[in-house]
Amino acid sequence: MNSRRNLWLAGAALALVPALVAGSASAADKDQNGANTGGEGVEAADVIVRAEASPAAAAAPTKASIDETQPESIISHRFIEQVTPETGGWTTVVLIAPSVSGINSNGGNVGDYNIVRMRGFQDGQFNVTYDGISFADTNDPTHHGADYWPASTIGSAIIDRGPGAAGDLGQANFGGALHYFSPGVSETRGVVQKLTVGTFDTVAAVTTLSTGDISQLGGGRLLLNFDERASAGELSHSGGYHENQLAKFVLPLGSRGELTLFADHQWTRFNFPDSNGPGETLQQVQLYGKNFQLTNIPDEFYYKFNYERKSTDFEYIDLKYRFTDALSIEDQPYVYAYRNQTKSTNDNSGIIGGPNTSPPMAAGANPNDIGGYDKLNAYRVFGDVLRLNQHWSFGELRIGGIIESSATQRHNCFQDFTTGSSPDFKFKPPKFPFTTNCKLLEESDWLQWQGFADFDWYVTDKLRISPGFKYVDFKRDVSAIDENVGGGSKNQGLTATNTYRSPLYFLTANYKVMPYWAIYAQFATSFLTPSLSTLYVTGASLQHLQPETTTNYQLGTVYTRGNLTFDADVYDIEAKNLNVPCIVPGTPPQAAFCNVGSGTYSGVEGEAAFVVAPGLTLFANGSLNRAVQAPTAPNPGAGIGASKGGELANAPQWTDAVGVIYGRGPWEGSVTYKQVGRFKSTDGPVFPGYDTVDASLGYDFGRFIAKVQAFNLADRRPVTGLASGFFTFEAGRQVEVTLIGKF
Repeated sequence: MNSRRNLWLAGAALALVPALVAGSASAADKDQNGANTGGEGVEAADVIVRAEASPAAAAAPTKASIDETQPESIISHRFIEQVTPETGGWTTVVLIAPSVSGINSNGGNVGDYNIVRMRGFQDGQFNVTYDGISFADTNDPTHHGADYWPASTIGSAIIDRGPGAAGDLGQANFGGALHYFSPGVSETRGVVQKLTVGTFDTVAAVTTLSTGDISQLGGGRLLLNFDERASAGELSHSGGYHENQLAKFVLPLGSRGELTLFADHQWTRFNFPDSNGPGETLQQVQLYGKNFQLTNIPDEFYYKFNYERKSTDFEYIDLKYRFTDALSIEDQPYVYAYRNQTKSTNDNSGIIGGPNTSPPMAAGANPNDIGGYDKLNAYRVFGDVLRLNQHWSFGELRIGGIIESSATQRHNCFQDFTTGSSPDFKFKPPKFPFTTNCKLLEESDWLQWQGFADFDWYVTDKLRISPGFKYVDFKRDVSAIDENVGGGSKNQGLTATNTYRSPLYFLTANYKVMPYWAIYAQFATSFLTPSLSTLYVTGASLQHLQPETTTNYQLGTVYTRGNLTFDADVYDIEAKNLNVPCIVPGTPPQAAFCNVGSGTYSGVEGEAAFVVAPGLTLFANGSLNRAVQAPTAPNPGAGIGASKGGELANAPQWTDAVGVIYGRGPWEGSVTYKQVGRFKSTDGPVFPGYDTVDASLGYDFGRFIAKVQAFNLADRRPVTGLASGFFTFEAGRQVEVTLIGKF
């Protein structure tokens, strides 16, 4: 209790800082009005323009909006272009923000080697959206760092550290949201060509073409972006490459509307030990060092036996139209898909030349052969988001909803890599054949809808109060011939259905003490359905597995004027029905997720930037975070491994960042430091955390720009995770040189 009280006291002290500088401020500063600045149903460009009203906010790597009603960090395209890796992706763009943690464990930025966490919430406990559309896997709302969005496809980002408004749609607003927005489409014609070379034999090329306004198409304009990269990676024999193509067409519909057509496709291949990876056992680290992962000899570590091939696509149509100055509508039908075809040996925990740890699992196979599996996870999601906005002098009403469906096919079939024999498996949609050489042959689908209403009540010209309501209905089905049920037994059929429904409530307020200083507060509830894997366990209903829920209380302040921008907040989030990995007793025991009762997430966050001189900005941000399971007994049937109380795994106790950014005339540069503090690993041991010093320097020659970037300058390699006996380490020093041509 004392630790939580101290967090709130620290936050209250931070909130007083703007008051100390506000006394000398002029009341003549321009007022900043606007709707809620959540990440969905908004124009990102408008939010950023309002947030960057002061010189300090325009230069800050992260900043808040004076209109916000929950803790938020806005990252503009300028920072992404100048500071983040040219070979980065959606996971690297947001790492500078407070309470955000994650680090790459393999240099070169190709492959699934990074997972973003926020406030101790894990991936799958918060939404990730792109242009307002929430996307995720269909077994649970988790994500893969290598998929969908390289850095060149991201124009800006908004980090919502909270459930947002009722109109923030998606399965997992449980812990907030990372909102990404596509690049803007230029009104002028041009071509930008980027070429990058870097450490670990990394090469990349990004080609961006803008048509400008096309008079023959009514002023429509088209953006094309092609991103290709390859890297050998820092970890042994763990390289890969990807290709991404993006097309965005924007057509004005007179003076009242706009139509956007969008399509993106990505294809990726990289070597990866799927059964245990990424990571190494302690024995492997001692024998081979921190860069060991795969080999070029035909054993269980052979890179040709361990790889993933992925393809994704993402398409939408966005129609915005204003019937009157007060009434507008937006309709956004969309579809996205993911296909992962993996080959992997059964185990990578041994040593080179030692006993074979991956014997084949297929009946009758030679136990001395190298065994593994062929795995497929393929899904397609269809949805539509509809929003209607009505404005009056006293407020604004926003209503709408989403309907979304999915279809998923998954298999995991045994393979003998020594003989080259494939499983006796042939996929014939829509049903799977029965086979004794597969442990998973599964089809699943879900149908969800959400309806919402938000109202902004302009109580005065300074005070806005915004109540909201959302109703969630989620139904999931699984039909499988073969499931890996009950401690690894195969050929178990499974047919199951789960339906989850819940009303959700929101209440926020924003009060502008002065045009450049605001105080806000939020109360909100949220909801997260259990993972699909909870259906795999016999008697799952006896485990009391219910949707995870949170009740959120947040209070914050934003000050932005002249050469200073500052914001701070405190939060307290009470969670119920926390589901953690466990073993359900039985014959045989069964791996599952168990309801361990309640937990608490609380903390203090802040970020600030100050313009020291024209073009020169100093910034700092930080957070103190607490994520713990309540010290109460788990629910009946919770199982072995559902421990009572204590710190939650992979939830850092603090983050901090400081740096300097320069941009004036032809020169631009930056030096940034980010630290992620002490955390408890999945396996239990506690590690002190990790940090990185990054720098960039660029010069604009007019037609060409030359830029050099360096990441992890100190070449530090601390432990970043420990799960199932496998350690991961921070990637070493990486340098990239980029030449940019503008035509």
